[in-house]
Amino acid sequence: MRKNAYRRIPQTLALVVAASLVIGVTAASPANQTINLCATTGTVSLPGHDPVPIWGFVLKGAEADCSDVADTATLPGPELRFDEGDVVTLSVTNALPDDHTISIDVPGLHFEPGPTDADVGSTVSRTFTASAPGTYLYESVGDGERQTAMGLYGALIVRSATSGQAYDTSASAYDVEARLVLSAIDPAFNADPDHFDMRTYLATYWLINGKSYPDTDVIHASAGQKLLLRYLNAGHDNTTMALLGMDENVLARDAHLLPNAFDAHAETIPAGATEDVIATVPSGSSGLTHGFPLYNRQLHLGNGAPSASPGGMMTFIQAP
Repeated sequence: MRKNAYRRIPQTLALVVAASLVIGVTAASPANQTINLCATTGTVSLPGHDPVPIWGFVLKGAEADCSDVADTATLPGPELRFDEGDVVTLSVTNALPDDHTISIDVPGLHFEPGPTDADVGSTVSRTFTASAPGTYLYESVGDGERQTAMGLYGALIVRSATSGQAYDTSASAYDVEARLVLSAIDPAFNADPDHFDMRTYLATYWLINGKSYPDTDVIHASAGQKLLLRYLNAGHDNTTMALLGMDENVLARDAHLLPNAFDAHAETIPAGATEDVIATVPSGSSGLTHGFPLYNRQLHLGNGAPSASPGGMMTFIQAP
């Protein structure tokens, strides 16, 4: 279904930070971690539309039950952050309706041998060593990737051992960062995913971190700062993100440093892929009314059908 989709002392530590739902720890040395998630149901609010049902991931405590977090799935799922060298166990309990088997995958991470799937009511645990820094997409690809289309995806970040760098090279140094999970929704599909004819799938809402403009969150960075943008395309179409007023220095794709970084005004992120870019906020840009537009250059900038514009996959970078 995707175009160019791409296929890495016990202690439970979790940190939830406000709306960004960042989970993980900052450790002075590699640590063992277990992250417990539920795959469950929820809803998402879209401009000009009734709440739309989704499936997604929710953090739960080690001793908690998925019934404690039922119907609270978020879009995207909690952001998972680990330090380079951490040994991580990702434990996911399937609390989806009916007979939907989840299949957990993180393209680019190398898991220890073991099961990947879990039936409703059961749990699957996958263990890996966060050996390479970068930006990864975790997801359930069950039901022919209908589960991904319903919202079972999120960002997984492996931090470099060197603070202030995205990778183990000084060329990846940055001052501030922002994660942008790109996706889309066809409300008709979400209303009846089991019986929907995927040949008629037509997205009418395009999202950044689960929100359509004008509800998207503004990105803040001061003049002269290097801003790391972590793009994750969880949708099923290739997406071209353009940034007006500054270049994006493309330094990594799918958590791999490029041998030669390059500048771009707009860059296409294939479906299922991730990309890391650094943009330097120009001097003299403080106090601009709107800031620098960051948007989908394929002009998926409406909400609903017929499209209400402006909307869709757009936000702004603002300097205080």
